[in-house]
Amino acid sequence: MARAGDGKERSNRRRRHNLLQKRVDDDELDGFIKRARKAGFQDYRDYHGALISGEAGFDRRERHDLLRIHGELGKQGSNLNQLAYAVNAGLITALSPDDLRVIHEVSTEVEKAAALIRALLA
Repeated sequence: MARAGDGKERSNRRRRHNLLQKRVDDDELDGFIKRARKAGFQDYRDYHGALISGEAGFDRRERHDLLRIHGELGKQGSNLNQLAYAVNAGLITALSPDDLRVIHEVSTEVEKAAALIRALLA
């Protein structure tokens, strides 16, 4: 930890000297608090900080849902890969060309959806 007079550089957090605030009436504050709670924040001050730092792009619930969907897509992709392996290994022979086309198309769409979700979460 840096101490006074030791010549070490201080963290950026300790050099915060700008104050960002805005006066609002009761209705505006109530609306802001409701938006903060809807975004998953218990304290509207935390929401204010997240807005400033850019961390409030997605509300927490939406991000959580995207993570769950991404996980489920991973499971579906794994199942499709197992199916494709079984077909290629000759373990499954009763599939028509239409069935194979559908498996390939679904696999491609799962990969696309997973890539979109990864991009949204980044």
